[in-house]
Amino acid sequence: MTTIKYKMGFNSSKIVVDSLKIDDVDEGLIITTKFEELNDKNLTTMENNGKLVFSVQTNSIGSLKNIIDDFFVNYEMAEKIQKMNYK
Repeated sequence: MTTIKYKMGFNSSKIVVDSLKIDDVDEGLIITTKFEELNDKNLTTMENNGKLVFSVQTNSIGSLKNIIDDFFVNYEMAEKIQKMNYK
């Protein structure tokens, strides 16, 4: 059986990352989401004060595509909610 591993990271806030926290282990599927803090923070808005690291291990490209699509829908929603809270 083939194993596909995918990892990405980008600037984000801890609030957004915590709302997306996934630690899922299922048959052939491992998803982890974690937050790595940056040294220079914007404490006023809590925006981009760290790095979101998202990792997926699965056994099919179709599964990976679906997971990434769902992740970005949820990420976009979390970003919009955070911006509404700081207006």
